[in-house]
Amino acid sequence: MKKPPTISLVCTALFLFIFSTNLTAQNKGLYVPLNIQKSIDAGVRTNNGLPGPKYWQNHSDYKIIAELLPDSSALVGSETIVYHNESPDTLKQLVIRLYQDIMKKGGVCEFPIGTAELTDGTDIKLLIVNDDTLEVGSRSVFISGTNMFVKLKNPLPPKTNINLKIDWQIHIPKIVTIRMGNFGDNDMFIAYWYPQMSVYDDIDGWDTINYSGFVEFYNDFSNFDFEITMPSNMVAWATGELQNPEEVFQQSVIDKINEAKHSDEKVNIISPQDYKDGKVTIDNPKNIWKFKANNVTDVSFCVSDSYVWDASSVQVDDKGRRVLTNAVYEDSTVNWEHAAMFARTTIDYLSHELPGYPYPYPHTTSFCNKKPSGGMETPMMANDGAPKEYARTLGLIFHEITHTLFPFFMGTNERKYAWMDEGWASFFLTETVENYPDGKGYKAHEVHGFESGAGDETEMPMITPSFSYKGDYGRVAFYNKPASAYFELMELLGRDTFKKAMLEYMNRWNGKHPIPYDFFYTINDAADEDLSWFWEPWWFEYGYPDLALKNVKQTGNNISAEVDKLGVIPTRVEVKFIFDDGTNEIVKKSAREWKDKNSLMVELKSDKKLKEVQLGTPEIPDTKRDNNTVTL
Repeated sequence: MKKPPTISLVCTALFLFIFSTNLTAQNKGLYVPLNIQKSIDAGVRTNNGLPGPKYWQNHSDYKIIAELLPDSSALVGSETIVYHNESPDTLKQLVIRLYQDIMKKGGVCEFPIGTAELTDGTDIKLLIVNDDTLEVGSRSVFISGTNMFVKLKNPLPPKTNINLKIDWQIHIPKIVTIRMGNFGDNDMFIAYWYPQMSVYDDIDGWDTINYSGFVEFYNDFSNFDFEITMPSNMVAWATGELQNPEEVFQQSVIDKINEAKHSDEKVNIISPQDYKDGKVTIDNPKNIWKFKANNVTDVSFCVSDSYVWDASSVQVDDKGRRVLTNAVYEDSTVNWEHAAMFARTTIDYLSHELPGYPYPYPHTTSFCNKKPSGGMETPMMANDGAPKEYARTLGLIFHEITHTLFPFFMGTNERKYAWMDEGWASFFLTETVENYPDGKGYKAHEVHGFESGAGDETEMPMITPSFSYKGDYGRVAFYNKPASAYFELMELLGRDTFKKAMLEYMNRWNGKHPIPYDFFYTINDAADEDLSWFWEPWWFEYGYPDLALKNVKQTGNNISAEVDKLGVIPTRVEVKFIFDDGTNEIVKKSAREWKDKNSLMVELKSDKKLKEVQLGTPEIPDTKRDNNTVTL
């Protein structure tokens, strides 16, 4: 005879049933691809936005020794990599990224680069895996696009590691400066420079998407110990912390660095006159600059023998920790005398306002490449242009620094989900930029950018992997549309709930590899609300925003206007009632109104005579504004 279940077993079963039912109900509306569902089923991820009990990710330890040869615009390096397989899989091959193969003859570059600076890409001079020396081009090692595939003689079991040694050389481009390059006069920003382990993850296995210049990056969190040998008159700034300042800098420079680390004001660390007077670096035949950066997704560095260096610092938490904000630029570059303080403003806002997460690294460095616009991020580093407008310079510096949080601190995959970083970098700067006279209208500008492509046949749902996009619409899908969606999300949830949910997402997933569902489910969980009705039209469906105004009536002091949601995408509602005497009243409604209906009646009471009703503002997306005004 079977024994009846114990009370504890009954309670456990009941809890599991309620728990799983709640999770299913909370996130019931989103389509989940099979490869992602497989990861959830395996316990690596969950459908409530938490990392699963079996979550894993791989990582590496890099030791890189390189020499910069300015006269030939070359970088020669040797590196050792210890690659740690934390996955449950036995790996039969390794995939190594050779980013500068984008410049290779017959390469996969999506930009029109011409033939003036085609190279042999990354010149691999030596490859050793464990104790085996392998030849590139053999049956064991072949290159396709910007990936080098290495077949392992002995497969790599779970929870083990493998050692690699690679000697290599790259050309630093002067003409085709895609994201990095030699900008003349020994001023260089060096990124995507060393052979790098690709990501092996729970969703796709090895990431084999080629770097073609359009889609960006996805890296594991790794430890880096690297050193750069350069002519003695050159200065280097890099991801991570300089380990030997007394071996490369004169004491006066070190003193000013220490001053800036405790200053709320700008400190000029190096001036043009300092270079002329020989008061910057130690006068050796060559200097070796040694840096360390742990648990970061990438490293880069910039160099110059003439750039101004300004810095300030800002306290980012209640424990008194301060972050150094560096700006390095050619003397007299327009607006860049403010750059260190722009960076300080950025770190202060990100740490204390939105998202309100204390900036997690010791410094940020903004390098000016002397071009008129544009920027490119790497962890703790940015390669920026020099817009003529004050607010645009602030916005550019803010945007690129934000990337140190998204995607680098959060570890997202820009190749597939560019909106998970570019959208945030476009969103968070809004309140700061709008505070400046020539920054007014930034939010409306982002919304207009989204509207310009919304509903076009080339538009695809944002959930579409980013590498699938071609042409100009990629910018709309990666920048304007997600920023607009985040504006609407904050209005929907309210600023406090929005901030709480964002901090929960960052606390759960920093240092890991969140995917869109981890974001959606975490926000649902933190807001205690199933937002599938919002996520689906904004991210998963074809369609555009379009609200229309109709049936405006005034009967005595009763006024009403009907608003119809003709488009797929839900937005908040703002209706302005304008009276004959020139006064007006505004009624605002949340986008939540559209959760389960497509028509809304807006009403108010007034004994004034109604003259006109206007729907929307330039900051609310609406692709067809010709149905937004009714004149009586």
